[in-house]
Amino acid sequence: MAVISTIASKSAGSGGTTINTGDLGGDISFGLVIHALGFKKGVKIPANTDLTLTYIQGLVQKGDVIPLMDAFASEPTMSDDTLETSPLGVEALTLKGLPKYSLTMKKGQNYYKEMAKLTGFGNVNWVLGDVNGNWKYAVTTDGDYTGFTAGQTLSSITTPATATETEKKSFTFQLTDRNQIDASYAVIEAANAFPISDVSGVNGIQFTFEDANGPVVPASGDTVLKIKAVLSSDRITAIESILAPAFKFSGGAVTVSSSGEGFYELTVTALGSGVISLETQDASTLTSAIILAGDLYRSEILTATVA
Repeated sequence: MAVISTIASKSAGSGGTTINTGDLGGDISFGLVIHALGFKKGVKIPANTDLTLTYIQGLVQKGDVIPLMDAFASEPTMSDDTLETSPLGVEALTLKGLPKYSLTMKKGQNYYKEMAKLTGFGNVNWVLGDVNGNWKYAVTTDGDYTGFTAGQTLSSITTPATATETEKKSFTFQLTDRNQIDASYAVIEAANAFPISDVSGVNGIQFTFEDANGPVVPASGDTVLKIKAVLSSDRITAIESILAPAFKFSGGAVTVSSSGEGFYELTVTALGSGVISLETQDASTLTSAIILAGDLYRSEILTATVA
């Protein structure tokens, strides 16, 4: 209990006699950062949580965590601590330096467009992952686990290809809480949980109104919608095995049949005039991201005006 009268005008202290610098025991190391999990502000993992891939992927599915994995290159930079020097030559600390991480991705145009959405100030906190799959979390005063507090997150301009280098895109984030960076953190070794590199992001789905013969425009009175589902990243890889509960249709419930190669027929109530929409939805979590064969997918919203 922190009774106000016992803590008023009391220094929190710096230095002290309880500094343990012995060398016994195994070392917990942390290497070069090539993975980052963006935790939305306020999202944390309670201390008594069973840390499993299913749990983390559930946070990704809800949009609480944004994975950016397997960077092509990584460049951390540290600003120096600032010292004041008195006329007598005595130095005193005036400003503590902060770290900034730059992760470069080489993953294609759709990925770069999604990265561009990251830019903002104070909107995302970051859990770090190293080349060995280890995790580094910030620890709250309640003992819960979250991302390190960050200021500016910036998705840099895409670096064009040259005769000797391929196209790439970087994003940077600066960590702003020096107390977290120095002391209020925890490293989780991959061997004690699972590698952070096992976490994957949500894959985009593009829906179109078409069948194997080409576009099929919905019309008033239709009771079947003909849909094609492909990956947004290449607009050619077919998405199979989407079941009826995973389709959210503005006109109500649907029944689904599939002819393969990403083609679906959705039986619906006869269409009237007006705007209709279709997207993915997980019926159990009511999120727009769905799970297919262990991977996460989310569609763009497909609309049409029925006449």
